Amino acid sequence: MNYFSKPVSISIFTLLVSFYLPSSQDNPELYEYLESRNTTSFILAKEGQVLYEYEFNPNKTIFLRMMQDGLIEGRSHEDVASIQKSFISILIGLAQQKGYLKISDSVSTYLGSWTKLKKEEEEKITIRHLLTMTSGLDDDLDSNIEPGTEWKYESRSYGQLLYVLESSTKKSIQDLSSEWLFVPLNMEETFWKKRVKGLLGFSKNSSDYGLVTSARDLLKFGDFILNGGEVGTTHIITDIDFFDDSFTQSQQYNPAYGYLWWLNNSEYFIKSNTQGEGNLYPYAPRETVLAQGAGSRFLAIVPSEELIVIRLGDNPKDSNFINNLWKYIQN
Repeated sequence: MNYFSKPVSISIFTLLVSFYLPSSQDNPELYEYLESRNTTSFILAKEGQVLYEYEFNPNKTIFLRMMQDGLIEGRSHEDVASIQKSFISILIGLAQQKGYLKISDSVSTYLGSWTKLKKEEEEKITIRHLLTMTSGLDDDLDSNIEPGTEWKYESRSYGQLLYVLESSTKKSIQDLSSEWLFVPLNMEETFWKKRVKGLLGFSKNSSDYGLVTSARDLLKFGDFILNGGEVGTTHIITDIDFFDDSFTQSQQYNPAYGYLWWLNNSEYFIKSNTQGEGNLYPYAPRETVLAQGAGSRFLAIVPSEELIVIRLGDNPKDSNFINNLWKYIQN
């Protein structure tokens, strides 16, 4: 099903002028639940209006110190972990739309030798395999699995897509992101930052760059997706096939995964190394699509309800946090 083909009535201008910080008494149960679960930022917008925007100051764990880049007007500014993957999905689609690449291309076309595989095996891995988590590669960029025959969530191989974008466009990831997304969407609080890896830093398996942003800028991105890739009357995304495919089951192994977006409409799912029956979050609407990151950070979009939800912060110490949160959201 195509959820985004018909733009809805939300506008980024409306979202910008409707920001306010509601009292915790507007929804005390939601507020208290978020505060008790190490949340830094939370926004819920419906039909173009911000209904709830909360900011918290949880205890600074090692994780949060590593991820948070400071505050902007009292609002958390942080590396949003794997939420970045959904941005890269859209950027790859734009690169294909502009003629810089095709997702059927071998990654080696742009990166040369980039794995531990023999050349003939390496060349079988396409951009689409990285978009769908079916490259077969492990954390060491090695494999004995044929590309396209297994779904496995793996961030180090995914991270090569940033270099594919840079190689194909001859632009830095920051410059092309600014030109294609950040400036058109008025995302003034968003940029890419080189990550420090090693002891007390990011693991070697993570992407080399982190996407630093705020809940308000994520709302602008969510609004852009909800509007079918448009900003006002400007059609930024014209490759509708790629856009629609991003939010559709992308391979036969994990029906809960599109092109680096999570889907809530599946009958079963694989998430990291776990599997489950039904959809990812039973309390959330089935049509929900999500960008998700470590620490239960997420951007969720529910097209039929014109609903956007963002939560940033630290690990909530609740393995079912995102699902449980929807009980408070739906009240």
